[in-house]
Amino acid sequence: MHERSERICSLPDTERVCAGQAPVLFLLGKYYEANKALLPDRILSVNGSTEPAVMAGMDIRLSEGGEENFKVTTKKDVERFKKVAETLQH
Repeated sequence: MHERSERICSLPDTERVCAGQAPVLFLLGKYYEANKALLPDRILSVNGSTEPAVMAGMDIRLSEGGEENFKVTTKKDVERFKKVAETLQH
């Protein structure tokens, strides 16, 4: 991991970069065990819901997503959801 800096030192290989998007899907039993294995201390350092699966060696696959699929977690997301819902009602 690189130390935070205000200066750009390099750029990622865009052929190898993917954006993560929720929701994600896991087999419950395997995913539960992957999270349980991180208890009590390592679970606090997890960065996102997929990381326990990756750390457990679970088979992770990519699928195509879209901008219209979004989580509603912030006030801004709620406003966006309301606008989408309004267009569906008309």
